[in-house]
Amino acid sequence: MGRRRAIAGAVLLDLAVSPLFAWDVFTASAQRELGAGTTALAGVFSVGLAAFTAGVLAGGRIADSVAPRRLALVTAAGSVAGLLGSAAATSVVVLVIAFGVVLGATAGLGYATAVRVAGTVRSGRGLALGLVVASYAVGTAVLAPVAAVLLVVAGRGGTFVVLAAVLGAVLLAAAVLLPGAAPEAPDAPAAPSGTDGGRVPRRPVVALWLGFGLGSAPALAAFALAGRLAGPAAAVASAVVLLNLGNVVGRLVAGPVSDRVGRRATLHANSALLVVVCVALAAGAGGPLALTALFLLGTQYGALSTLVPAAVSDVVPGGRFGATYGRVFTGWGVAGLVAPVAASAGSLAAGYGVVYSVFVVVAVLSWVCVAVHGGGPGTAPGLTGGRPGSPRRSR
Repeated sequence: MGRRRAIAGAVLLDLAVSPLFAWDVFTASAQRELGAGTTALAGVFSVGLAAFTAGVLAGGRIADSVAPRRLALVTAAGSVAGLLGSAAATSVVVLVIAFGVVLGATAGLGYATAVRVAGTVRSGRGLALGLVVASYAVGTAVLAPVAAVLLVVAGRGGTFVVLAAVLGAVLLAAAVLLPGAAPEAPDAPAAPSGTDGGRVPRRPVVALWLGFGLGSAPALAAFALAGRLAGPAAAVASAVVLLNLGNVVGRLVAGPVSDRVGRRATLHANSALLVVVCVALAAGAGGPLALTALFLLGTQYGALSTLVPAAVSDVVPGGRFGATYGRVFTGWGVAGLVAPVAASAGSLAAGYGVVYSVFVVVAVLSWVCVAVHGGGPGTAPGLTGGRPGSPRRSR
């Protein structure tokens, strides 16, 4: 099956598994209809985030040996079931099960499948990963305003039913485009002389796990605090938009840049950007400077979301990419659960300047992890993840 067709299927798959991160849109109607408190509804998202992380962890391993088309069909069934269950929910407990557990876990499976498809192409890997992970962010950005309109017109139940029908159809289209055959036997990247190319190297994988978690934490906190970081109430909407816009831009740009200049150089530049942004926010940047900092923070986070799976694919055999990336992704999951809560509590106790002073240290530690990871085969043009024309050509 053609490389472009497979990538198109992966893009559609990631695009359609994005409702989890649009949860905020549904909370007001759920609170009104179910009489639930904000804490209970926040718990739905927390469970969903944990289930999503678990879905990526398990899904990555499964995707190494099961056909992407089959996994896309499972994702379609689970997503439709989760959305229809959310439509019929009469209590927060049912929402936790339907939206949090079922939808969250199947979204993780779909995300892992899409990233596995993009992360194992033979050339232009950074570009492929950038397109796929960007589609997830775009899906959320498009879905949120559409769902907000549907909630006014059709109510909570009707909105979830419409989403189940539309996203189910998109997932079926993705399944048609994705390969129907199971992945090929393990294929090791070009290993340095004297090493075992079939093994998963421990040091770079642990470094990427730490680097992904630490490097994501400042932005994950900002997604929860963006309005307050921006200052005046009038800047709140702009802050959220710029943070999300930066996220999409970073995902789209980082991959092809890393294909051209090398993964290692791009990771170091991204780490430097994180340090600079955290220093600016720690210094109390306000007004246009704060909005610029938030856009750049979103860009750094989006870039990291593309660069980490690309870096994983450079140092592990293709047949073990899914399982390894699933483990690395749990670093993001831990940061997603801890960083927003810790930053919110810290800001109440000591202020946002102190919180981002701590994040300066976190950013430096993330940069150290990038240095320890050290790159690997495929981190520069002409190797595994490089541009077309490298020794290992596209199928």
